[in-house]
Amino acid sequence: MGKNYSQFIRKHVPMLLILILLVIFGFFLVFNLGKIPGLYIDETNYMNEVVSKVNYGTDIHGLSHPIYFASVWGQGQSILYSWIVIPIIKLFGFSVFLFRIPMAVLSFLTILGIILAIYFSSKDKFLAVCTTVSLVTTPWLFISSRWVLDANISPIFVMLGLVSLYGAMIYSSNRVRYVLLVVSSVLLALSAYVYIAAWIYLPFLIVAIFILSIVKKWFSIKEMLVWIFIIFLIALPLIVFAFRVNIQHIDKFSKFLFFDLPYLKSNRVSSLISFKGSILSSIKINVAEGVRQVIFGTDNLPQNSVAPYGAIFPFMIIFTFIGMFGKKSLFNENIANLRLIILVSLFSFLPGMMVIKPNYNHWNFIWFPLAILTGYGIYLSFQMINKISWSVFLAVPVIVFWFFVFNSYFGFNNQENSFNNSKGSIAETQVINDEMSKNYKHSKLYIESLPETFNIFRLVQNPISDSKYLSMQDKATRVSGGIVPAPSSSYGYLRDVTNISKASDGDLAMIYEDDLNNQGAFLSKNHDWHFVADSYFNHRKVKIFQKE
Repeated sequence: MGKNYSQFIRKHVPMLLILILLVIFGFFLVFNLGKIPGLYIDETNYMNEVVSKVNYGTDIHGLSHPIYFASVWGQGQSILYSWIVIPIIKLFGFSVFLFRIPMAVLSFLTILGIILAIYFSSKDKFLAVCTTVSLVTTPWLFISSRWVLDANISPIFVMLGLVSLYGAMIYSSNRVRYVLLVVSSVLLALSAYVYIAAWIYLPFLIVAIFILSIVKKWFSIKEMLVWIFIIFLIALPLIVFAFRVNIQHIDKFSKFLFFDLPYLKSNRVSSLISFKGSILSSIKINVAEGVRQVIFGTDNLPQNSVAPYGAIFPFMIIFTFIGMFGKKSLFNENIANLRLIILVSLFSFLPGMMVIKPNYNHWNFIWFPLAILTGYGIYLSFQMINKISWSVFLAVPVIVFWFFVFNSYFGFNNQENSFNNSKGSIAETQVINDEMSKNYKHSKLYIESLPETFNIFRLVQNPISDSKYLSMQDKATRVSGGIVPAPSSSYGYLRDVTNISKASDGDLAMIYEDDLNNQGAFLSKNHDWHFVADSYFNHRKVKIFQKE
């Protein structure tokens, strides 16, 4: 009886624990998804591109098949997520929840794919439990899954591509191997359509995987050549785009095959280290800053992190190193090979870590590998310190994650934080827009930071075409083949508060309450302006004044 009970526990408890952890994580992943976090400016810009494509078949600059969104300042935003979310918005209409749900689902499926790959190829299912605990308690995976920064989709496709590659490696059926190998190459190629840093990362990763696969005899040279060829074929339009933007420095829209190629007025060199002076010194400082952000648990960007939890819990890093360098003999061959693939994916980003300025989004290719290796490390630690109850051992990161979610992310018990209280709000903007439409049809509304704020007003208004968008901006005409930048002083009834001297009788001004002594100081002293209402905008109290 005791032996049968022990076998039952060993066989079924790991899967039960994994299911419980995934269900809880999945619940938190979609809980209040349409409200928390608030809208970050990059996300609202992307939403406007998608709304334009859904309603008019073009992006905001009038391109029908853009290979990249030029976006509002010509800074560029990737295209892949729009291909995924546009059918959903077409079917069900736009909402913040529907816009974000594919991101959450993709992240969840990636975590699920990693866990299943480990569970079904490992003799000891406890490794899958440890990896599950690590993945579902990694703060960055949770935070980045709940809002859409286009760059953060790339690690998802890379990891899905590597899991597919691993699946191809362990299957003996030639048909299944080739199918999974093709899936792997497609996913890896698509990841390049998401993030410019992938253009630096992917060549190192692909070459390293190719060499490793041949040396370890996972695949034949023929199989790997097919794999690389498919990646190159799918990525070719993007390679052409990158060549025209970064080498030819094009300054007007162009085409390649059926793709529309924008130019980018604002390149991303500001995200790279300076190549003037001592490059080695710049690299050293850059890497040191990235390490500091990991150890101290924040990159100081409130949309990405909250101290001291970090991208990955700092106290868990010791397990990460154990997972990297722990004894290979404690794993079966397939699981050891998976760890090797993950290590290659991590170290392939070393050139990127040297030249790309660190924050949790810029270095987003390292968090999935680090989380997986941390799971390996927890498992190895349990093998070495088997006197400690494993339930207590695994409870620590779960409890810490619980505090992170409740106190620092959702802010239960009315606790305010940067995720629930400091970014854009569709609902609050809708209230202001409705008031302007109903009661102040012929008035202007002067607001702070118009170039960074107009996009959220555009989301709550009726969708407009690219030509209508152009007519509502400062410039009345478009230069042929050119990008029209975000409005700097006017957009529809909106005006930037710096031009308030041009206001007419009946016009309104909306000033943040905590900024009254700065932008709003002249209103309280000017007898032509009178306070009319309190309201909220971007989760902050505002005072509304009217000129009479």
